[in-house]
Amino acid sequence: MERGYAKTSIEQIARQASLSVGAIYLYFRSKEDLYVSLLEDTLGVFDAELTQVRGRTDATQRLGAAWAVLTTWAAQDVEGTRTLRLVATPGIKAQLSDEVIQAVGAGVGRVREHLAACITDGINAGAFRAVNAIEVADLLWSVFVGALDQLELRANLELAVPPVAEPLTAGLALVMAALAPDARAFKAAA
Repeated sequence: MERGYAKTSIEQIARQASLSVGAIYLYFRSKEDLYVSLLEDTLGVFDAELTQVRGRTDATQRLGAAWAVLTTWAAQDVEGTRTLRLVATPGIKAQLSDEVIQAVGAGVGRVREHLAACITDGINAGAFRAVNAIEVADLLWSVFVGALDQLELRANLELAVPPVAEPLTAGLALVMAALAPDARAFKAAA
């Protein structure tokens, strides 16, 4: 996969792995299934790192630290971000095995739960106003994936592409301002 998803054939993958194409298809429904299955490991790493963030970071700083985990990954693993966004492609479900769908779905769910827990911790510590933490976590996930899409769109159109951290940091700043106990903070940030 060093050449990227689009430029890699299942035959090249089999050859690199010293397997037959049939052996690949014994375990994976399609090239997409194999590719998306790689997210399972990434999401497992997120789960472990976000658990550590929640255990070692002050409650008022947890959401920012959790976001930094996601932002760092996005900056370092461009192909991984493409894999994540592939899951949102219309019709992709038919090309994925039930096992991959369940594993990736569970992994994304755990990230969502960690983000919501960081928000809840911030609420309980007085850093954030009372909100529905799950809804805000869903919004943050949408900001994350949307920023990745926007960066890819800009690159495909040969427009200036800022470092991945810029839109992600700006998105978090807006959400954090909206979460502030003093509503005036949001108005100042917007």
